[in-house]
Amino acid sequence: MRIVIAPDSFKGTLTAVQASDAIAEGCCRAVPDADLRRLPVADGGEGTATTLMTATGGTSYSVSVTGPLGGPVAASYVVLGGGCTVVVEMAEAAGLLRLPPGAPREPLRATTYGVGELIRAAATHPGVTKLVVALGGSATTDGGAGMLEALGVEFRDWRGAPLHLRSEGAQALWDVVDADLNGVVRLPGVAVEIACDVTNPLLGTDGAAYIFGPQKGATWK
Repeated sequence: MRIVIAPDSFKGTLTAVQASDAIAEGCCRAVPDADLRRLPVADGGEGTATTLMTATGGTSYSVSVTGPLGGPVAASYVVLGGGCTVVVEMAEAAGLLRLPPGAPREPLRATTYGVGELIRAAATHPGVTKLVVALGGSATTDGGAGMLEALGVEFRDWRGAPLHLRSEGAQALWDVVDADLNGVVRLPGVAVEIACDVTNPLLGTDGAAYIFGPQKGATWK
């Protein structure tokens, strides 16, 4: 018997690779002579970079970045086989799995600043000409503003004073009235693509806030 094992990740518990390993172990116990092939898949959420690394014979590189609640975390980017394409997974820096053990989900405090730090590290890797940013599995609701701050955007309030998305997260968005783009990091020679499996507006009953906010701890208030 031939069995193809192709799971996605189990949100908040197992990556796609871990899930395929667990399923394979169960299959071996139930059908010892089965011919197994593991083909973990991903949709842009947690485990996407590892899945692509496994499929292409790529390499993972670890860097220290700002986690969703401000503390340092070790996050990885993946250079795919061939060396020209690098994958940054949002969940690696700002994912639910990056919350400290037992910590509550704090969507108004959580920040994507570490995603921007990871992008900067990945995009400057020698030989890279394409950057793929995989979206999904985040613990944040700041709309990527923290990421932009890490990439050089300066957000300001009505007085012209700078805001700090790195430490304040989404709650600082209430005070944003201006953004200075003069310090934005340029990525010459690097094409950027986004990997995601849904198309949602920001607001409304089909919006990202309404659909995905509760996953990150947001309430209807």
